Amino acid sequence: MKDKPEIPNSLIEIHDPEIDPAQIMEQIRERIQRRREELGYPRQVFPTFGAAAYPGEPEGEDYDADLYYHLRQANQHYHQLGVEMVLAPSPRSRIPLIGPWWDRVRREAHQLVLFYVNRLAQRQVTVNRHLVSTLNRMAVQIQEQQRQIRALQDELRKLRGEA
Repeated sequence: MKDKPEIPNSLIEIHDPEIDPAQIMEQIRERIQRRREELGYPRQVFPTFGAAAYPGEPEGEDYDADLYYHLRQANQHYHQLGVEMVLAPSPRSRIPLIGPWWDRVRREAHQLVLFYVNRLAQRQVTVNRHLVSTLNRMAVQIQEQQRQIRALQDELRKLRGEA
């Protein structure tokens, strides 16, 4: 039995320590971007299609604890929708001959309702994911704006001689 040749992960493997493939790719991307700008191509930004992760509480800075508490809760629970069947016991279930039939009709009716309710819940989870992702991104932007405002206020105090 012949040994199968090992298939590399990429088409070209470079084993020279002086060559940095990541740096070469970065240079290629920069040149492509420059060339596109020279030719007047419109800049296109494509969405990432991923949910923005919970940013976490900012370290070493003042922040609104209530905001981050509710944001954390929203991230933990936005996908927890859905309804399970809960059939309360029915006195009609004990009637001979009709009881088992009644239980089956009730169960099937509940299953039908649950089917449509859970389909709606799945759509709501999608909306919730987008809303929570938006809130996560907004929280990051707000925190960055707060840093910039503080830096500008400090600079203004220094220029006024108040520091």
